[in-house]
Amino acid sequence: MLKVLVTKSFQEADKEIIEEGVKENCKLIYPEEYNEKCIKELVGDADVLLGNLITKDILDNAKRLKLIQIPWTGVDFLDFNLLKNYNYTICNSHSNALIVSEHAVALMFDIAKKLSFHDKMLRQGIWNRIYDNTGVSPFSTKIFNSSITIIGYGAIGKKIKKLLSGFQAHFNIVDASNFEIADKDSRYFHPDNIKQALKDADFVFIAVPLTNQTKGMVNEHFFNYMNNKGILINISRGEVINEGDLFTALESNLIKGAAIDTWFNYPNASNKNVLPSENYSFQKLNNIVMSPHRAGYIEGELPHLTDAIENLNNLALGKELINIVSIKNKY
Repeated sequence: MLKVLVTKSFQEADKEIIEEGVKENCKLIYPEEYNEKCIKELVGDADVLLGNLITKDILDNAKRLKLIQIPWTGVDFLDFNLLKNYNYTICNSHSNALIVSEHAVALMFDIAKKLSFHDKMLRQGIWNRIYDNTGVSPFSTKIFNSSITIIGYGAIGKKIKKLLSGFQAHFNIVDASNFEIADKDSRYFHPDNIKQALKDADFVFIAVPLTNQTKGMVNEHFFNYMNNKGILINISRGEVINEGDLFTALESNLIKGAAIDTWFNYPNASNKNVLPSENYSFQKLNNIVMSPHRAGYIEGELPHLTDAIENLNNLALGKELINIVSIKNKY
């Protein structure tokens, strides 16, 4: 019997899907409270930790642990310096990649066609014709036959390209991995040559994991490499972007626009209504579409759990695990 210690307080809908999905030879163990003390008392008998609460005391008390399963994609919260001292397999989940990719493409269409802006104007009776004084051009950006740069060519980056392949676009793929782009509509660039991938791009998607190398990579120099018709779409992590440099680039029209789903300031239990930045008034800009970190949300489904459930079943049945995280690469 595989014993799975749950270290995160899941919503009831999440718990139901996990419990329905795991095989009979998996036993889910829930602590009384989701804190280090309660989890440490139960971890000695656990084969798997499912969740995000991972500390030295918890790991030191684990006697039979085989797997740490993160039930989502991002692993930037993990203490890799701690984890390298243990011989535990760590896996995350990429099963929401298609949903996140759909959202990224939706953001692209919104900012390119100015849908949110014109919706806001039309609710006031303003049609934004050439003679209106809105300060925003009424004309949209063409997507067909455009130049699209995708930075980070993992599960999400690949699906973004697939979703947009019908627009006869020209793709620049930026990724540190060594691979060949077989199709004629794509060019591959190592991150060291990112300038070449940005200079003619109409749209730039950021789909990289947050690491020491990617933190703050979208900065003043990055925006200077882009052209003033370029549009940035970020569904990665907020910290990949230097927020001050982004605000300056948008305010000064150094780039044409941005559509952002991940931010620099988030609500918490004591303050649920907060702006996405404490330092800059992005909400006052007309050349940005703001999405409240909801790319992975889909009605009636919880796709982020699918890979996690598959791995629990794989381990219970002695099958190969998927989405193993590299301690060295930190993703």
